[in-house]
Amino acid sequence: MTSNGDTVATRLTGVGLSAVAVIGLRGPRSAKCVQECFVPATNVHAEMLAGQVRYGTWKSSPDGPGESIVLTPMHDGSFEIHGHGGEAAVSAILASLNDRGVQSVDAAAWRNPDSILSSEAELVLQRCVTSQQAAIALDQVRGELVQWCKRWIERIGKSQSTDQSLPNQEILLEEFQDEVQTLVSNGQRGVRLTEPRRMVLAGPPNVGKSSLMNQIVGYRRSITHDAAGTTRDVLQCDTVIAGVPVRMSDTAGIRETDHLTEAGASIEREGIRRASVAIETADLLLVVCQPSTLNQLEAFRHSLPIPDQTHVVEVLNKADLIGEVPSSTAKTIEHQTIASSEEDPGVAKLMETLASHLVSTLPPRCSPVPICKRQLDLAEQLCVAHSLSDANTKLRQLLTGVAP
Repeated sequence: MTSNGDTVATRLTGVGLSAVAVIGLRGPRSAKCVQECFVPATNVHAEMLAGQVRYGTWKSSPDGPGESIVLTPMHDGSFEIHGHGGEAAVSAILASLNDRGVQSVDAAAWRNPDSILSSEAELVLQRCVTSQQAAIALDQVRGELVQWCKRWIERIGKSQSTDQSLPNQEILLEEFQDEVQTLVSNGQRGVRLTEPRRMVLAGPPNVGKSSLMNQIVGYRRSITHDAAGTTRDVLQCDTVIAGVPVRMSDTAGIRETDHLTEAGASIEREGIRRASVAIETADLLLVVCQPSTLNQLEAFRHSLPIPDQTHVVEVLNKADLIGEVPSSTAKTIEHQTIASSEEDPGVAKLMETLASHLVSTLPPRCSPVPICKRQLDLAEQLCVAHSLSDANTKLRQLLTGVAP
């Protein structure tokens, strides 16, 4: 067991899951350990201020080789040591701390004993695969949601101890619920923090969906051919766009099958069915057409089973052929691409749009964010709190995990 008077350290990132490991260090001896072991790379002011980022070497002895690290003092007096993710490097730093009387602890012992929020955030952090995801999870490990809960528990406690009038309590409750609405909105994105966003390409046959997918992921994932119906199944691949993990799906071209033989129609209908299932679960849908199918775009889009929450981007591919169709079929589409070209500016512009939308699906930085189902469920209960006393009870349950 540890107490508040102990100096403790722990690995905040999962073992073997990251290129960079983060070690937390806190307690009365932490500043002295940093002074003894950390050698900054440049001559900077001796005083360490919270939020500073300092690069240097962590040495267990003056003559030792040491480990290259980034050191960050935190606002609560603790330190974060960011270094190589390999187990040998982490063990060397922890061993140097142990030699100086620092106790290595697990995540449960590291977190604030009156809150499970940081511990839950650490579990989410271990599943993050990009720095953008990890930064949001680290905000919660560092206590953004913890401090929000404590701040409101304190405000509600003061209002009750001073016996505020009913109108004043109602004003405070209204202010609280306004903040909770934002908390829930952030939490709806937070609970999906580690999930890949589902991006689906849909369109008639032979409009270049597979070529466009290959351009987006940066390598040849889908087979391309001039013949319609080359893609008969949903082809998937995982990628990262603007720090957001994405699971892309290249679907079969959707068209009428009356002209096909029964055997051919059966295979193609199954591909179309699977495409429809993928569309129904999409977060981001790229509706792809080419100049010769422009006049069918609106009807095609309305035929798709697109959920209300799915963001849709229309893409005119094979834009170099637009002069070959009658002007009456012209339609202004923001994104016009030539997926067969390796350096098409239209694809680059499309990538900017995709990146902007995907980043918007992440919760904000430096804000309290529920990032697991338990937290979100309780946040939604806070939305309907009928009194400050009810809100106080639910806040304590969110903070400690203990039901009244």
